[in-house]
Parts: sequence; structure tokens; C-alpha cells
Amino acid sequence: MRYQPLTDIIFDAWEKVCHHIADGHADEFTGRRKETLVFRRLREEIVQDWPSVRVIGPDMQATFGDWRIDLVCIRGRERVVVEGKFKVLSDGAVPDNRKAAFFDLFKLERYVSSGEYSEGLFVWLTNKPQYLKRASGDSSDFSTHQGRIYESGTRLEARRARDSHMPLPLTLIGRYEFSWQEVLPNAGWYSLVLKVR
Repeated sequence: MRYQPLTDIIFDAWEKVCHHIADGHADEFTGRRKETLVFRRLREEIVQDWPSVRVIGPDMQATFGDWRIDLVCIRGRERVVVEGKFKVLSDGAVPDNRKAAFFDLFKLERYVSSGEYSEGLFVWLTNKPQYLKRASGDSSDFSTHQGRIYESGTRLEARRARDSHMPLPLTLIGRYEFSWQEVLPNAGWYSLVLKVR
């Protein structure tokens, strides 16, 4: 088997998970722990094709300070940390999930800058088209709309934080382009992947 960077392995596995869900299997990923179910499936896809990759999470999660990490993938010296979201029409709470997405990016930047991890990946799957549209109100700075470019150092302001650990204003180090991809034609599912270095 030829060498493939670990981030590419994770991305390929993520695409398989997204296709599975968008192809009529969303009912397998419901309930309060639906994101855990999605990350279990991601772990299974990774180790099925690449048994040399060690995956920590989502059930027994690695920690970084007070934060729990969705997945950590390890192969040799490569250590990639993954955070993500799985938000569906029945969830509600679109604005807070936008803030949570940016907070995940903030955490990923901290993980990678610590030197403990070589790269980070933020993944998001949704069938809720509102996330692809420009946000308003208290979440306007945290908009995840299609084509948005977050420039490094831009201060994100809001009256309310996602939780007590989220700093406000929130400022990220990297530059991120929100380029949502339709998973399958006319299925109504969209995926976003952002690399953190």
C-alpha cells in the first residue's frame, strides 16, 4: 500500500461516512449521542482501510486541559486531532452551533500549537441549509456561510458565549475558507472540512 498522509486518510474516511449518511442512513445516527455515533463510524472507516492507524475516541476521549477531543489519529510521528459537528434539521439552536464550530477551531489551534499534534481537522456534516447562509443577530460574527473567509486575527464578538470556557471576543490564528460541499446530488446533505496547521 502506498504512503498517504494521515489527514488524507481521515478525509477519505470522512467522505465515506458522509456518503453513507446522505445515502439514506441518517436514521442510524440519532439521539443525544448522535455525534458519537458518527465519530465511531469514522473510526471504523479509518481502521478498516488503515489498520496501522491508532484512533483514540470517541468513547474514551483524549483530553487537552479541560477539553475532551473528539478523535486523535496516530501513525508514526503523525498525530492528527479531529473535532467536528453533526447537526440535523431536528436539532434547532443554529446560532449556538455556529459559535461552537468556531470554538472547535479555536481549540484545534491550541492543540496544534502545543506541539503535541502535527495537524488538526474540523469536520461538519449537516442537512440544515441555514448553516450555509449568512448569520445575523448575536451570531453574525460567527457566520459559517458558503464562501466566508475568516482572516487571521479577526475578532469575533457576541453578547453570549457558547459555554463558560469560550473566550469572547474569540480570535483565531489561521485563515479559513468555508467551502461547503454537497455530499450527494439532491440529497440535501453538506459537508465542511477545514485543516488547522
